[in-house]
Amino acid sequence: MPTTLPKPIRVRDAAELYAAIPHLMGFHPADSLVVLVLKDNLISMTMRVDLPRPRHRGFLAAQLEAPLLEQGAAEVILVVVCAPSEHIPEELPHGPLVATFRDKLGGVGIDVIEAVWLPSFQKGARWLCYLDADCHGTLPDPQLSAMAAASAHEGNVTFESRAALAAIAALDPPEALERRSALLDELTANSEEPDPGTELRRVRDAIDAVEERRGPLPDTEVVALARALAVPEVRDASMGFATLPQSRLAERLWLELTRSCPAPERAEPACLLAFYAYQRGDGGIASIALDAAEDACPGHALTKLLRAAASAAFPPSEMRALATRCMENARQLLGTGPQSSSGRSQS
Repeated sequence: MPTTLPKPIRVRDAAELYAAIPHLMGFHPADSLVVLVLKDNLISMTMRVDLPRPRHRGFLAAQLEAPLLEQGAAEVILVVVCAPSEHIPEELPHGPLVATFRDKLGGVGIDVIEAVWLPSFQKGARWLCYLDADCHGTLPDPQLSAMAAASAHEGNVTFESRAALAAIAALDPPEALERRSALLDELTANSEEPDPGTELRRVRDAIDAVEERRGPLPDTEVVALARALAVPEVRDASMGFATLPQSRLAERLWLELTRSCPAPERAEPACLLAFYAYQRGDGGIASIALDAAEDACPGHALTKLLRAAASAAFPPSEMRALATRCMENARQLLGTGPQSSSGRSQS
């Protein structure tokens, strides 16, 4: 899942660049290959994948080739993050992987201008270069970098691991989810078809209330919002709120609903969480949210579309443009009267 920066951050040297990687990713990668994409002397995108088995090296390089070409990448930096081998520094871990990427990407006009190995992103960790034995250094404190300050200013959190990042979307206890599922069945059976305009206002009001609310959403509101977002017009129009100053409040609501909604309705707020995170350049949160959506509703159409966009490294700027179009639809919907809808959609 690619990650991008909302605005350029100047770094002074290679060590500071490598120390910025956890803040670019949203977590400290381990046993990973990180690809930094350079465009016009800027890091335009960051991608992370698990280190592959030897037989999968060529497949992985081919898999990443398409999104890199789609981004117009001409130069990349490879960063291998893993424990040291017994042959350090004469033989760096995963050297054949780096060689495979250089050959494969070089064949399509993408130059690997640097490749480095890191054991971790802790202060003082020693990094070594694959392409030049005299190229090495130590990491400064990632928490004191310019990227750390910029990330904190944007309200982002850098997690110690991907598992810690995934834990933010951990589901509520099964008994709570089952209780809400029963309430949702009852609400659907005993009420008329939801009006999209009314339901979108319900969602908008819930976003406005996030900052002042204390404690979790009550079951009745979780259920009402789950039903509202199950209306396709409401869910899609809710993407438009990403253009508003309250977008981070909306994202907090999507995260809470991703934890608290029963399946399959959970897929809707999870998709919104993925969309909001991706359009602001946070590929880590987007990936976790899409995993949650797929788990809640396998084959969910919007999840598949967002996953395909992420896999193809669809530019976040294009997502933001889509959010603007959705906001226009939201404004129209908020001004409409009652109309029929399909209710609990699986789309």
